[in-house]
Amino acid sequence: MSQTDRVSQLLQGAVDLHVHSGPGLIPRSLDHVEAAREAMAAGMRALVVKDQHSMTGNAVYFINNYIIKGEPFDVFAGVVLNNGAGGLNPNVVDAAIKYGAKIVWMPTSSAKNHIEIHKKMESGFPHTKEKLFPETPLTILDEKGKILPQVKQICSLIAKADIILGTGHLHLSETKLLVDEAQKAGVKRILMQHPEFLVEASIDEQIELAKKGVWIEHSLALFLSGLCKKEYLLEMIKRVGAEYTTLGSDLGQVTNPRPVAGIRTCVQYLLENGIKDEEIDLMLRTNPAKLVNLE
Repeated sequence: MSQTDRVSQLLQGAVDLHVHSGPGLIPRSLDHVEAAREAMAAGMRALVVKDQHSMTGNAVYFINNYIIKGEPFDVFAGVVLNNGAGGLNPNVVDAAIKYGAKIVWMPTSSAKNHIEIHKKMESGFPHTKEKLFPETPLTILDEKGKILPQVKQICSLIAKADIILGTGHLHLSETKLLVDEAQKAGVKRILMQHPEFLVEASIDEQIELAKKGVWIEHSLALFLSGLCKKEYLLEMIKRVGAEYTTLGSDLGQVTNPRPVAGIRTCVQYLLENGIKDEEIDLMLRTNPAKLVNLE
């Protein structure tokens, strides 16, 4: 079997939990319908569409019922608890869940950690088409370093719905406390976003979290854009273990490849550098499918 055929085979049934398609306030390279059609054409099983400023439940309803109705494919919704979507607000989470959200992400671009790090970076986060109100830096902790009451309530809502808690762009110290609080509340599906960027969790810290039941998501956009070294992706997979890892495209930015194309490129790189087919299948299909309850 050729390398191209192996890559295509590994995309069969794949689930992408991190797609930045549009419409959105940030310019995107494709919209939700295009993302769904390209993923279906590649033989994938599902994807989650993410908007930094709004829940995606409404859009997903129309896509599933009028665009891909009857096909063995699903588009799932979520909400990022940034300022534009309402911030750390249990009412927002409750509504998103009732709209069918499969994942609730803690703050990303509104996170205090994100804002502080991007002030120091030469190239910042993608800008919105129009200028928004200044961000209020969000943290899940109070002045004494304790988890905020509304965050505890959010964890309880996520636990009751049995959906995914995404850790977002919180500082690692916040993430660790969040994991403990979420698990105490009964959350079973916790997904840590790109520990290699913004969160800056070492491999040993990733291993520690994985042993506690946290899945580690690597964002392929970071390696395609050059923000992170591809060699480090290999090291993290090998040391943390494919059984604890998922691969999300995190694609849709106008400067990067589209999601399916980006996944193909990264899968080929992994195959060429010693990652086994069964390991890629775990990270790209089995683990993310389990997280959205498809298996």
